[in-house]
Amino acid sequence: MPKEGDLVRDKRTGELGLFIGLRTFRACGNINTEDYTCSEVMWLNKTAPNGDAVSTIQSDLIEVVND
Repeated sequence: MPKEGDLVRDKRTGELGLFIGLRTFRACGNINTEDYTCSEVMWLNKTAPNGDAVSTIQSDLIEVVND
């Protein structure tokens, strides 16, 4: 699991970004849903679809590149 400040790569696209931390989305009362935790990344060469500098990504789709 990356640590805050780690350089990470999107395994699908190869894009690089800075790992910001984890974000948990709470289940909203639906019996069949669970909380969902994903990674927040500030990508070096793109923004989120809404224009934000930081976006979320499924944690297993990134890897640390600055061991």
